[in-house]
This record gives sequence, structure tokens and C-alpha cells, in this order.
Amino acid sequence: MRPLYRSAHSPPPTREQRLLVQMQGNPRMAYRQAHGVLPSWMGIQEARLVERDPHPSESPHEPSPVPRRLPEPVVPRPRPAPDDGPLPPQPRPQRPPLPRRPRRPHGHRKPRRLGRTAWRLTGYTLAALAGALAHHLSAGLL
Repeated sequence: MRPLYRSAHSPPPTREQRLLVQMQGNPRMAYRQAHGVLPSWMGIQEARLVERDPHPSESPHEPSPVPRRLPEPVVPRPRPAPDDGPLPPQPRPQRPPLPRRPRRPHGHRKPRRLGRTAWRLTGYTLAALAGALAHHLSAGLL
């Protein structure tokens, strides 16, 4: 195989030629090049490229032309209005005063003293217990 050096009068190498140069050390490619059979995928890819773009560009390195866009219309900036500046400071509405907190928090209050109801409940309980004990002791005497 002759080297693919570019000279002044030779066209640039095709994709197929570039791939063959890249795969030069591959034993399968060496066998196919010696026997004259190219891999099947090279023909398939070339057929796909022809189907997709029937008019290939002059060289594979040139990008396809960019489609022209219509120029966007120029929209002028809006004119300044007299009320465009920052808003004037608004007076804050009056809030009702916060409720006063008690001087001592409830969790640290001095415990309440027992009232009349608690003393009555304690008295009734002691009277019932004393009666039950007296009944238990007197039942053995009769």
C-alpha cells in the first residue's frame, strides 16, 4: 500500500482512506487489504451518506451552510413615565399593643394552699377508712 501523503495536486483523503490508515495494525484489515475485500460496513455507511445527502459537499471537513434567518425586528425601548421611579414610603398602620406578660411565669409560681374542698375530701376519706377499720375489728367481738 502506498502512503497517503497529501501533495499539492492530490485531493484530501476520503473517510474510507483515513479509517484504513488508522486500522493499519489490525490483522483482519491487513488480510482484507491483501486479498482486496473491503469490510461490508464501509459500503453501507457510504450508501447511507449518499441517501441522506445526494449532493455531497466539496470536502468532508467543511460544515454545511447555515440557513439564513430573517432579521429580528428592532423594538424601541419604552419611554420613561413620570411614575417610573421608586414608590414613596408608605406610613405603617398602627398595630394594637401587645398583651402584657405577667410578672412571674406560671411554671415558677408558688404552689396553692389547700382549700376547703380539699380538706373536706381528706376528712371524708379518713372517716371512711376509720369506719371500715372499726367494723373489721368489731366483727370479731360479736
